Amino acid sequence: MKKTLIYFLLSLVIVACSGGKKATSDEKVHDTAAAVIELSEKEKVIFGNAYIEGAKEKILENYEKSKKHFQAALAINPKSAAAHYELGLVYNHLKQNDEAFQQFEIATDLEPSNYWYKLSYASLLQSQGQIDKAIEAFKDLVELKPRDLKLKKELSQLLLSKERYKESLKYINQIEDEIGVNEDITFLKQQIHLKNDDVDAAADEMKKLIEAYPDRIEYYGILADIYLTNKKEKEAFKVYKEMEEIDPDNYLVQFSLAEYYRSQGIRDQYLIALDKAFSNSKMKIDEKVKYVLTFYQVEAGEQEKKAEGILLCKTIVEAHPNNPKSHALLADFLYFDNQREAAKQSYIKTIGLDSSRFPVWNQLLIIMSETQDQEGLLNYGQRAVNLFPNQPTVFFLYGLGLADAKRHEEAIDYLKMAKDLVLDNKNLKSQIYSSIGDSYHALKEYEKSDKHYELALEIDPNNIYVLNNYSYYLSLRKEKMDRAEQMSRKANELAPGQASFQDTYAWILYQSGKYEEANEWIDKALKSDKESSGVLLEHKGDILFRLGKKTQAVTYWKKAAKKDDASDEIHKKVEAGESYVFEE
Repeated sequence: MKKTLIYFLLSLVIVACSGGKKATSDEKVHDTAAAVIELSEKEKVIFGNAYIEGAKEKILENYEKSKKHFQAALAINPKSAAAHYELGLVYNHLKQNDEAFQQFEIATDLEPSNYWYKLSYASLLQSQGQIDKAIEAFKDLVELKPRDLKLKKELSQLLLSKERYKESLKYINQIEDEIGVNEDITFLKQQIHLKNDDVDAAADEMKKLIEAYPDRIEYYGILADIYLTNKKEKEAFKVYKEMEEIDPDNYLVQFSLAEYYRSQGIRDQYLIALDKAFSNSKMKIDEKVKYVLTFYQVEAGEQEKKAEGILLCKTIVEAHPNNPKSHALLADFLYFDNQREAAKQSYIKTIGLDSSRFPVWNQLLIIMSETQDQEGLLNYGQRAVNLFPNQPTVFFLYGLGLADAKRHEEAIDYLKMAKDLVLDNKNLKSQIYSSIGDSYHALKEYEKSDKHYELALEIDPNNIYVLNNYSYYLSLRKEKMDRAEQMSRKANELAPGQASFQDTYAWILYQSGKYEEANEWIDKALKSDKESSGVLLEHKGDILFRLGKKTQAVTYWKKAAKKDDASDEIHKKVEAGESYVFEE
């Protein structure tokens, strides 16, 4: 060990060993009125060695060994404040807080004027939640070091926590007298006044800060917030207007005014002020996006609110035309407002600026699928699968596009790749199997088609679209009619009132020769179908014809012939009329 460290330890030992007569075993260790212990020369040596060894082990972070040495030292001289303090520090390192507290308390009792003993004791009192005792200890510390501003600030905050506002202000004012008007001190004083329900005093503190730093526009905003949150709207508005006069182009000012108008329900002025803030390119786009998403939910039911959100999104796009976030945000709002074509264009602009965003590509492909944009789905779908080769949904959506283009062999390839990429999304996997079944059906590979429909239902027995489509295709082929009827009935139970499902069930009953029941279900379908599709009208005519009501049947066929979605056979039925003969 270096000589300097030894000299330092020896100096501590000399202090620790100083004393008078030896205490008896029944004397209380922390009884400050007890006589000072006098040690023999031999005891001083033993004490000194134990103390030095304890200090050495503490420096080496061997805290258990250090603890034993200091305990041995205290067995010789239990009145050594230094030894109690050092043992307290060791306990502190060992996270034995109760024992540390006890040692610091004894050290402080033995030497009340020692700053470090008192500080450690006060800090532990504070950490243990003994705030009243901690306050008294910090007061003693302030007496010991009246120029230590950190101590006064700590004391002020402790007094504030106990709602002793006047005392808290006393010490914080002393700090301010020393250093002048300061942001931290002002905010603490403001907090004290607000907790004491003295809004005017809190405002006055902010005014002093503004006077000291007139160029700090944010201080005006804090002052306005104090007024606004305490229902002093007129005073708040006056501050906001002052801010506007000082810096009319500051987006924080514009934004603050907007928030004021919003809180007061002054909608027109709110939108004008917010538009100014959002038009300001100095306001970060992330702040704007966060604000819009906070107050304007993309799925909001209120049309007026949604329209406001879209307007703000357009303002963001104008202020940040080259930032993909602005176009993506607008696209989301447009999509949930059912403006799919406009949303699609905004998503296309987004990926034109940043092609790395998978959610944007995914949503774009969904819209193209929903709007039957076959050309777009094929074009962007091909790009998407190249960019995101590990994402099953892009393969799925591209596969749907290929199927719509009647490129079923290619569609099946991509749908199978999508299926292999799905990990834990059972609904998606079921839908992929269903789509593979659709393409095999279109290719008239019915065995493979049926297999994939069955796989889809194994995963999701309640997939209503598979239940409906599979059962309908079986009925067209007049195969597994019991199975078809059972699946179609289940689809109608799961989703009652669906015209296409009701029509499927009616057609299965028709194909099974159950014409009366079929007639009841086709009427349900026609009632549910607001558009009266050609398929349903033609089916109604077919059922009536089988029931011998040929005149009524021809009437429905004529109605169906005026629609675009009737079968190729409809015109033959109309021309033949009641003489029509079904091909069995």
